[in-house]
Amino acid sequence: MVFCKLFIPSTKEVIKIKPGFILKKLLVSLGILFVVITLNFFLPRLIYADPATPYYAGVPEDAIALRAAIREEYGFDKPMIIQYFIYLGKLLTLDFGVSYIYKEPVFNVMFKRIPWSLVLSLTTMLIAVFSGIIIGAVAAKNRGKWQDRTVLGMSTLTTAIPTFWLAMVSVMLFAFMIPVFPYRGAMTEGYVLQMNGALFGIVFAAAIVLTVVLWFIFHRGWLNFTLPIIGLIAAVAVSIPFDDIADVAYHAALPIIVTAIGSIISYAMLVRNSMISVVNEDYILTARAKGVPQKDILFRHTFRNALLPLVTNIGLGISGLLGGSVLIEQIFTWPGMGTLLLEANNSGDFQLSQAILLLFAVVTIAANFITDLIYHKLDPRVGIA
Repeated sequence: MVFCKLFIPSTKEVIKIKPGFILKKLLVSLGILFVVITLNFFLPRLIYADPATPYYAGVPEDAIALRAAIREEYGFDKPMIIQYFIYLGKLLTLDFGVSYIYKEPVFNVMFKRIPWSLVLSLTTMLIAVFSGIIIGAVAAKNRGKWQDRTVLGMSTLTTAIPTFWLAMVSVMLFAFMIPVFPYRGAMTEGYVLQMNGALFGIVFAAAIVLTVVLWFIFHRGWLNFTLPIIGLIAAVAVSIPFDDIADVAYHAALPIIVTAIGSIISYAMLVRNSMISVVNEDYILTARAKGVPQKDILFRHTFRNALLPLVTNIGLGISGLLGGSVLIEQIFTWPGMGTLLLEANNSGDFQLSQAILLLFAVVTIAANFITDLIYHKLDPRVGIA
């Protein structure tokens, strides 16, 4: 509860963000998105003299009529600039074309992989952020003591050991030598995840509605943070059989643990250093002189004013939710977006790869936009020209 109040203050504490600031950031984000969309269209087509090359696989060179039919079917016979405007028009309807590998719409292919990436990255991020905040705050409070020295030592160790190396060692140790965890896949071979999509949507929508209603009644900012997460967990729990959830959790445990170790220490060090940097500021000394309880000084003053670097790292973490675990997904053969991107690149399926890269870019731009707004709320001086 304390951390929720720190991140999302109540309505009495809210600092209003000027519409001009939001509009300025929104226009900048849209401009960056337009540049990304343009580059995302033209760069893959520079790889091949003929963009239809991957689609010619197995077609003899002398089958000119068949090749011409393929070019016409996928629109590669039109001038590049016409293809570009057609591409922009299709983006408005989320039509990314047809995947060369899977022979189905690219959107459908990505939609099947996104949840698997989120299982790893979102779970890891939540564990890392909350654990890192607690550990970092404890280390800062006990600066120079064994708690602080332990965090410093772990930081040196995790910095020296690459995550992918730790993942490979963990697979060899805990999947082969001591077979505690499975070594590949997201589910046991033969399992097919069963999910009641309608029930999931109803429960999650009910949680969002409940959040809005309770916020209007009680005006507590922490409701906006906790209830949607609780609703998401409840929706998953009621819409997927328990055996399937347990099987996925069993397969995801090792990659999540391996990825979270370094992230937890990274967040802990960030919180520790930020809190130590403000602990001797005048307002902290004034609070102590007034007899403010140590707990309030630690969380309401020291930690809250050390939030900006933490917000930056959380924003970066959000931007990498879908594509930030490519190596981990490869090592554990996890069917996420990172693995899908490598498959698309290796097979020349540029329509699939450009759609994935565009999705990564949109998530990154959106995360940066939200981070800027949070920055401005925490410190109105940030971002004022």
